[in-house]
Amino acid sequence: REFDQYLKQNDKPVLVIDHHETSDGLGDVELIDTTAAASALIIFDLLKYADWKVSQRIAQALFVAVATDTGWFQFSNTDSRVYRSCAELIDIGANPAEIYHNLYQKFSFERFKLMARMLDTLELHLDGRFATQHLLQQDFEQAGATYKDTENLIDECRRIGTVEAAALFVELKDGRVRCSLRSTGAIDVRKIAQKFGGGGHKMAAGAHLPGPLEKAKELIKTEVKKQFEQLEA
Repeated sequence: REFDQYLKQNDKPVLVIDHHETSDGLGDVELIDTTAAASALIIFDLLKYADWKVSQRIAQALFVAVATDTGWFQFSNTDSRVYRSCAELIDIGANPAEIYHNLYQKFSFERFKLMARMLDTLELHLDGRFATQHLLQQDFEQAGATYKDTENLIDECRRIGTVEAAALFVELKDGRVRCSLRSTGAIDVRKIAQKFGGGGHKMAAGAHLPGPLEKAKELIKTEVKKQFEQLEA
């Protein structure tokens, strides 16, 4: 919200580049491509179209953005455009092995202690199709972890064969609950997040909900159940 206010007060023209549909009116010019798996792909195409030099550092940054937005090339949005662009970025100098190591193989011990606490809360619902996990403020304190340590923790429960959707609820210091949502594609978690003022992708989204935790969990579970019922109708 603070960034929104900054942009509105700025007297410079604003270019918005996104692969989500947007209606916030922040941009004087909007470059939107909802077929792109990541905004970085649009930026890369723009750089090439304008004939601007793409350095090794830029290629590295764009590769990170594409890799993370496609779940390291696991999500269904990973199309041939993704691989073609990433091949070009590698040719320019992006180093996938170095990127992966820096992103996913340099975690702290505190993160693993936090993950253990999260896994203790794992529950399956709707015949095993929906998994929920949560973290309380006391979990962070006892593990010595920070909110940053929750990144991608939600993906652990998606290794369970029956799970088609997952939610991680994190209790915030202000009493709200941050809900991260993931889907295999069976349901659209973006629509669920949008109902609570959040957003994201069909397969990865998030929102902030009012507490307490159990109330937030029930709100999300109800919406997930509705979507599964619609699939079977």
